Amino acid sequence: MNDLTAVRGVQGFAVFANDAMVDGSNKGALGDKIGEIEQFWVNAASVIANNFKLGQIRDVAVAGPDRLVVMLMASDKTVVCECDSKANWKDLAAEIRRRL
Repeated sequence: MNDLTAVRGVQGFAVFANDAMVDGSNKGALGDKIGEIEQFWVNAASVIANNFKLGQIRDVAVAGPDRLVVMLMASDKTVVCECDSKANWKDLAAEIRRRL
């Protein structure tokens, strides 16, 4: 896998499969407890997508005043990226997908 921290605005990333981080797939700075809650993110995103009739979702951005987390979801894995809170998440998601 490409080093996604080379993408401007990505501070850290990890790849998850089957609700667990893939060994050796993380790099850079990831926020606290990112691994403990990842297993719930995909399920929560699916519930939201179903309720809003969005269909299959590919990207999820969760942001607060000081933190931005972007998830890129595929059928076999989820890539979680800790990003600069001021970054444009749509541009980041497109660039990250291009590099995957």
